[in-house]
Amino acid sequence: MVFWNEENEHGSSLKAPEDVFDIVFKLGGKCLEIDHAHDLSQALRQIIPHQSYLQLGIHQIRVAESGNGWDRPLNSGAVMQLSRRTRLVIRADLDSMDDVTKIIGKTLQLGNWQIEIGESSIRKLSMLGTLFSHAVSCDEHLPEEDFLADVAAQMGRMDISVSKMICGKAGLIRTDSENVFTRSLMIADLKPEESVRLQKQGIGESRNLGCGIFIPHKGIDAVYSVQE
Repeated sequence: MVFWNEENEHGSSLKAPEDVFDIVFKLGGKCLEIDHAHDLSQALRQIIPHQSYLQLGIHQIRVAESGNGWDRPLNSGAVMQLSRRTRLVIRADLDSMDDVTKIIGKTLQLGNWQIEIGESSIRKLSMLGTLFSHAVSCDEHLPEEDFLADVAAQMGRMDISVSKMICGKAGLIRTDSENVFTRSLMIADLKPEESVRLQKQGIGESRNLGCGIFIPHKGIDAVYSVQE
């Protein structure tokens, strides 16, 4: 499903914000279940102080073989192999940074597998006009056009004027109490300040499960090469 208006070009001297960013951790470990979001969230919750934990966006751990999110399987008990380049990424603000980096040196038990948390670095938010979220939580019975309309309404409340969106395939995140239905989403033609605002605030619920967190994408044309 595509939400599309006429293309515009934007220019800005805006600089990447200093108060919100991604903290990128090196990882040690052999394998991890693809559907690990709940286990990861709960493991981090045991280490990071509660008030800081509530502010975080916890990206799901991904490797190249797991794809870009448009064809992530609904039913996945599969295991992915970690590489030296695999990273854990947590979106955090400046106030919670010290609490988040307390996980360095810890070993997390995620299902049947363990990962060791290594040193960290800071990755600033992007000002690119095309953003992608691997998973936005939503009602599984909501048609795609209604999902896009709901996203547009949420963005409107953030004072973001949306002109291009593409809804990707569905996904499912399992937790102890419920299954969280998701859709991947690409949003394009954002102004730099809108892009930063969306990355800071996200869309929808369950950011601790990796939902509604946006990252820069190389362009909307790539979606068609994936979908074809």
